[in-house]
Amino acid sequence: MSSKFQPPVRTGLLDFLKNSSGCQFVIPVYQRNYTWTAGKEVKQYLDDLKSVLIGEYSNHFLGIMIYLDTPIDYATREFSVIDGQQRLTTTFLILYAIKTLMKEQGATDAINSLEGQFLTNPFASNDKVKYKLKPLVSDDDVYQDIVRDKIDQIENKESKIYKNYIYILDYIRELNESYDYNQILLALNELYVVCIPLSSEDNAQKIFESINATGVKLTASDLIRNFLLMDLDSDKQEQYYKDYWMQLEEYLSDDSKKLESFFRFFLAVKNKSLPNKNAVYKEFVNWYKNQVDKLGREGIFKEVIKYAKYYFEIYQKKIDGIDRELGSAILEFRRILSDMPAPLLMGFYDFYYSGKISSSQLSELIYVVNNYLIRRALCDIDTSGITRMFAPLLKDVEEDCKGNYENIVEILKKNLVFKNINNGMYVPDERQLYDLVVNSNMYKIKSTLRIFFDKLEHENNPAPVFLDELSIEHIMPQTATKEWFEYLNINEEDYQRNVNRLGNLTLAAKIDNSKMQNKIWEYKNEILSSTSHLTINQSILEKDRWDIEAIDSRTNNLIEEINRIFPYPQADEHILRVEEIFINSNGIKASANFYIDNGDVEILEGSELYDFANAERYPETEELRQELIEEGIIFDNGEKKVFKKSYMVNAKTKSNSALSSSAELILHGSRNGWEYWTNLEGKPLKQIKEIARLYNVG
Repeated sequence: MSSKFQPPVRTGLLDFLKNSSGCQFVIPVYQRNYTWTAGKEVKQYLDDLKSVLIGEYSNHFLGIMIYLDTPIDYATREFSVIDGQQRLTTTFLILYAIKTLMKEQGATDAINSLEGQFLTNPFASNDKVKYKLKPLVSDDDVYQDIVRDKIDQIENKESKIYKNYIYILDYIRELNESYDYNQILLALNELYVVCIPLSSEDNAQKIFESINATGVKLTASDLIRNFLLMDLDSDKQEQYYKDYWMQLEEYLSDDSKKLESFFRFFLAVKNKSLPNKNAVYKEFVNWYKNQVDKLGREGIFKEVIKYAKYYFEIYQKKIDGIDRELGSAILEFRRILSDMPAPLLMGFYDFYYSGKISSSQLSELIYVVNNYLIRRALCDIDTSGITRMFAPLLKDVEEDCKGNYENIVEILKKNLVFKNINNGMYVPDERQLYDLVVNSNMYKIKSTLRIFFDKLEHENNPAPVFLDELSIEHIMPQTATKEWFEYLNINEEDYQRNVNRLGNLTLAAKIDNSKMQNKIWEYKNEILSSTSHLTINQSILEKDRWDIEAIDSRTNNLIEEINRIFPYPQADEHILRVEEIFINSNGIKASANFYIDNGDVEILEGSELYDFANAERYPETEELRQELIEEGIIFDNGEKKVFKKSYMVNAKTKSNSALSSSAELILHGSRNGWEYWTNLEGKPLKQIKEIARLYNVG
């Protein structure tokens, strides 16, 4: 069917409204909120109007108005506004402000003329289309009070609709001192717009995307909302918006960026692969098209809401009424302040709510994830490399359960430990943790250290401890003094090497912290005695002297406590075989670990990337590169791109192999990893029979 796209029409603003008799402008629920502010955009609009009034302009271009023209019945039409809702809504507020001034002046005939031509459809077949503007659902109550002249009854005085109306009323009233309302209306008509009406046969969604690509870009969540609602009639749009989208915002947020993050994690659960940030909308559309025949539009909404509920329970829901152990696990997880494991935990919540696992199992799974994150954080291991790990990990766990979830906790441990034992996503074992913690600066990771100290105190102290009253304090003071140098008989270098170690840090009440500051040991000991109810301080108070030996001893004891409270996930499985592999092509050198048993490829630090001349031909690869640059994994100095950190390409995150995916990331373009990756001798992997045979590569 051919499009009935009509050519743009230039028209005065009031002529446009007057000639749209029987039409209602609808601001669809999928549109942005009304965001214009009184002191900025509204002021500029009114200043332009004033410039026409005083003769600075003969006319002025206000902007483009794009709308979808849909017949309702023989006498009325709906204009669904695709672009121009901010200026259109503001125009109606100006007209209602002028109406208020007319009323104050007793100009009844003028009011009737204003309403009949610009504000209402006097011959409308039903009350729903009586008024020419139907604003967003979120603005409707305030707007209707303005329409019905019930300004004094408006409760939401923080609404932009209300604030802008009051600002406009004051501005127009001031203009009215020099110009009558007839002159103001004539000037308003000299503000012209270019109207572009669309028919139902035009691809309004594509046009909408194109328009917004040239202005302030919509987030993926905005585009998803538009995609799900745009092709529905306005009643259905409003129903789905109220029933589902508003529920989504209640669970999560009305912040489009936060919703975008949720949709990224939602797709990671569904596809078992974390999409690039720039690909969230495209991935959602693909998922929708694959699922809509089975689920239907409403089923799609319900599926999204289901996972929004999981996300809400993980990150925001009050734990009152939740199983005590599960609540404790979730509270601990929230303190870690990480959204990286969201896909994994959302998947576990789905197992729980579908009856596959118990509340106790869910708690254990969360504790395993907590231990993994906390052990790595206490060792100050970089986290950027694990961002993409959790979605494929969910797939591995689900596949290994084979429908029987009885041993899911052990299966998670095995996957966490043995599939990461030799790569950047490893769990530090007891020896590794000791080596990484014993002499390190633990004060710089004090937020994680607080989790450990607080849990240690709660476990060992029968009396309730109010955490808000505590802060992390140096025993040997952070700022060295002459008295402490003499007391310890050490130099500045030795002092700085020990001052931020684990054994020199403790919990103290904030008031004691401020008192202790840089005082000598005897005074500090006296102050700390006021916190003798804290078990973490009892061993300190037993000391007659605080020196490097005491710090060594306490550090060792606390490391033992870390391993007890956040234990290394013991799992019983063979260690995966690893082959070191290389790329030497186009002047680019790269190295990686190839995990033979599961197909993963870990690109190693220092590997170079090729700048492909036609990068735009492979947008997904280019988007991933840019994302890794933003995350600090790839370094770009303008001349060469290099992996600053190791990066894992999971075998189950792409339709092709991890060997090919990693080769494409390094070399750009379409690459067969079996041909480009070689062993140390330069032999392509496809020619190494014992490896190629495992993957049926000829």
